[in-house]
Amino acid sequence: MAMGHDADRLGAGEGVLGWGFSFMLNKFRNLSVSAKLAAVMVIANIVGVAAIATYTWINETQTAVERAGAKWEGDTEQFATLAAGGIKWDKPEVVRDAYSLFRDDATLNMVQFVALNKDGAIVDQWRRDGHSTLTDADLNALPNEIYEARADFQRLSEDLVVVVAPLPRSATGEASGHVVTAWTTGSIFAAASRNALTLLAIQGVVVAIAVGVFLMVMRRLIGTPLGALSESINRLQEGDYATEISYQDNGDEIGVVARALDTFRTKSIEQQEESRQAEEQRRGFEAERTENAERTVAVAQRQSDAVSQVADVLARLATGDFTHRLDDLGPEFEKLVTDFNKMTDAVSSTLLEIKTSTSAVDAGANEIANSADTLARRTEQTAAALEETAAALHEMTSNVRESSERAGEAGTLVTKTKQDAETSAAVVRDAIGAMDRIKESSSKIAQIISVIDEIAFQTNLLALNAGVEAARAGEAGKGFAVVAHEVRELAQRCAGAAKEITGLISESGKEVDAGVDLVNQTGKSLLSIERQVNEITDRIQAIVGAYQEQSTGLEEINTAVVSMDEATQQNAAMVEETNAASQELKSQGGQLTRALARFSIQAGRDSTEERSPATACASKASSAKSSIPAVAGNNALAVDTSEWEDF
Repeated sequence: MAMGHDADRLGAGEGVLGWGFSFMLNKFRNLSVSAKLAAVMVIANIVGVAAIATYTWINETQTAVERAGAKWEGDTEQFATLAAGGIKWDKPEVVRDAYSLFRDDATLNMVQFVALNKDGAIVDQWRRDGHSTLTDADLNALPNEIYEARADFQRLSEDLVVVVAPLPRSATGEASGHVVTAWTTGSIFAAASRNALTLLAIQGVVVAIAVGVFLMVMRRLIGTPLGALSESINRLQEGDYATEISYQDNGDEIGVVARALDTFRTKSIEQQEESRQAEEQRRGFEAERTENAERTVAVAQRQSDAVSQVADVLARLATGDFTHRLDDLGPEFEKLVTDFNKMTDAVSSTLLEIKTSTSAVDAGANEIANSADTLARRTEQTAAALEETAAALHEMTSNVRESSERAGEAGTLVTKTKQDAETSAAVVRDAIGAMDRIKESSSKIAQIISVIDEIAFQTNLLALNAGVEAARAGEAGKGFAVVAHEVRELAQRCAGAAKEITGLISESGKEVDAGVDLVNQTGKSLLSIERQVNEITDRIQAIVGAYQEQSTGLEEINTAVVSMDEATQQNAAMVEETNAASQELKSQGGQLTRALARFSIQAGRDSTEERSPATACASKASSAKSSIPAVAGNNALAVDTSEWEDF
């Protein structure tokens, strides 16, 4: 069983050693060439230095121990000579004095002293603490030859040397005793170790310097070229065949490897060129096939995208959305895109113009409504003017009535004058003269009536001219024509009245002629007739004055009535047209707004431009308002005709 266990342990040890050697061998294989050479050199130097250091240490320690042993022998013999009397006479203090110097000085390496008499009994014994010494058993075990010898030392252990020296013999030749000393070799070994270590350090430094120089040389001669070749191999592996291989000119193994790598590089370049050409041909065929396929797919895709985009835009146009345009569909659809976008832009522009016109129409309708309001206010003003005219006409009617009454009174007086003339024959001459004067007065009255008739004629001409001018003005002059007609009728009435007065005067003349015939019969009444005739003259003058006042009032009334009538007629026509136009504009504007509400177009004009037609209409309407003069009273005839023409 014991032999089996030993065999197992031996096998296990060999296995561990084998595994360790394999591990170190694998590590050594992974090192670079320079590192391997350096490792071999270092290991060889370490082994050599270790061997030299060990040999030196052994020789030095052996030599030092032999020299120290010889000295210790002499010292022990000296101790024996000095301590011989004390040992013989058994006096330990004398013995102690013999070795007291070595006992007190530890550097002298003595660690034990034993003095034995001739019977072998210990006379004196001393041991140094902290050191290994001889025991009694060791002393008894010393061989007898040592005691019989003159003086000798024996190395009992690595650090202990024992020296035995006999005492001088007696006169009879008998032994008197022995002295045994024990000496430590620790200081000798320490000095030898220091010397060996110093030598080892010096040799290590020398080896390190040598290894460093060797590594530098190896790195320059082998490592650098191998590194460059390794980089070249890596570049070749990475596909870099353009870089030249260095160290081809070397005659050593590195040059052989470099030239082999260059040959490999050249062949690889040729193979790469052939592969590249083949790959280029394959890629050309593949690219051409891919390009054709992609071109076909792209054409189909562009056509599909074009059809889809056109359908989308047409669908938006169908819903009234004109804000979208066709994008670039490719060169083959460029004309389609251009024409389609032009058509869409044209329709959008038309719709935008229509929308702008609709805004203008709305603005015009608003302006027309404002004009209607203005006309309403003017109509109110005209109504007020007509009230004033009615008042003036009322006053004129009162004046005419008063003139009629005075004329009646004059008729009564004339009748009395006739009666008086018939009964006043005595005043015939005077009556005749009075009648002559009456004729003269009648002629004057006739002249005045002719003047009135002329005034009526001129008024009639003016009214006629006004009608002609109104006819020239067209629709805007209809009101003027009506006013001119009324003025002409008034003038004709005045002329008729003048004719009636002329007829009355003629009849009065006839009556005067008849009265002349009756003057003779009414002589006495002539004076009375004369007075009455004078009164009649006064009355008639009053009538004339009243007629003059009536004429002035009629002129003012005529002017006011003409102005108010014109304004009234204009306002009425304008209100009627405005209402009709406003309704039509509102209707058309509503239709346009509803029609355009379903369209979405891009704003291509500024809002100010869109409102410009409405602003123009407003400015025209404002100018029309400002051009209409405010006429009233005597200023009616002073209206500037240029303003009417502008209106």
